[in-house]
Amino acid sequence: MRESEVFSHVVSSWLREVPDLEMKELVEAAAVLRVFNQELLSYVLDKEVRFDQFRQLADYSFVQRIDRGWLLHDLLREAINEELQLRVPDYYEKLRKRCVVYYYRKLQGSTRNKSMSWENAEWIYYIGNQLIHSLFYQQSTTHRFEALTLSNWDDVNQYIEQRYRTVKEFPVHRIHPVTKENFEYVYTVEDSLNALKHIHLEELYALDPSCVKLVRDANETICGLFIIIPINERTLSYLRTQPLSSAYFSSLPESELDELKAPGNQRSGYFIKTLDVCDPSDEAMMQATGIAFITHMLSAGFVVAAPPPHPLPRDILLSLGCEIPDVVHYDYDERTPTPYYVIDTRGKKLHDYLNRMISSIGLADEIEEGSVPSFLLTKRETEVVELLVKGSSNAEIASRLFLSEATVKKHVAHIFKKLNVKSRGQLSHLYTKKTKP
Repeated sequence: MRESEVFSHVVSSWLREVPDLEMKELVEAAAVLRVFNQELLSYVLDKEVRFDQFRQLADYSFVQRIDRGWLLHDLLREAINEELQLRVPDYYEKLRKRCVVYYYRKLQGSTRNKSMSWENAEWIYYIGNQLIHSLFYQQSTTHRFEALTLSNWDDVNQYIEQRYRTVKEFPVHRIHPVTKENFEYVYTVEDSLNALKHIHLEELYALDPSCVKLVRDANETICGLFIIIPINERTLSYLRTQPLSSAYFSSLPESELDELKAPGNQRSGYFIKTLDVCDPSDEAMMQATGIAFITHMLSAGFVVAAPPPHPLPRDILLSLGCEIPDVVHYDYDERTPTPYYVIDTRGKKLHDYLNRMISSIGLADEIEEGSVPSFLLTKRETEVVELLVKGSSNAEIASRLFLSEATVKKHVAHIFKKLNVKSRGQLSHLYTKKTKP
């Protein structure tokens, strides 16, 4: 039996666990969603998913529980996505668009913190182009990031020594699982070693021990070395004087540098000095580099990257919405002008970035027309919303619904959180868009 026939047989066996049409609908939506939970399924399907239905879905043999929710087996998810796009392309697009809208609103209403890193990665999954999908989202992988300490110092040195000792040319070949588009790159020996230049562990450890990360795979083997330096008043002097970063940071006017001088225990952004893996042709290792960048880029607000001059990182970073400033450096080989890549989403620039990425995939109109997910509200919360948008005060709502004002305030807080709005004005605007003919 050929491999494709084996896969088809396995998928058919799994789907025999789902004879019910309602449950098949949930499985299909879960496949489009990648990582899912009950709330997200309800939003994407635009109807309430009951707890008993979700519990049944989570109990299927092809569903795995992870830290942020649940996911279908990679093979089944890929098969269902491909089948949906062929059988019901409009329905597939509808589900995908609602995924985009959900994370768009999540990111718009979020505060910048580490807990949003997962949302950043999921957002890129839905809006990323075929290159991003092919490189970073074809399989579920497990990596562990470990900060540099005195106890693992020798491990880092051994990793670097081994990289130099075993370096070779690496072909990078990916095929998009659905469109079958090919992406081909080649890392020469020189390309592969560029990322290890200008790494001085003593300096970096003294600067900020947390900026050096070892990447360990499921077998605890070190497969990568990432250096991501927080930008603050303690690190700016280093960034303005050291190779790879100095050309960019020394070009900034004092007013912009002042904006980056966060206290030493905080950060105003990140400088991505290196994302090195021992084998760039390995799918899991490449995914680790991509997800590391993606999880930092929106939560940080400001990210500057200085990758080696190679078409692959260029294509990746431009696909992620990075911009190229008018400054270059020559620090890899002293002769090649090498650009920087910057994402600045501080303040209102986050809204601009999200809209720019949405427009790039033709979904700007859908975002503007996105509906209020009213099924997430309880019956009482819906009643409160209807009075809020009519301009009723808390006291008036309390009187009308026979509630205390304290209870009304709690309902309002829950409504704002569920709908990702911060004021009555935003709620009225959102609700008006939903109800207008």
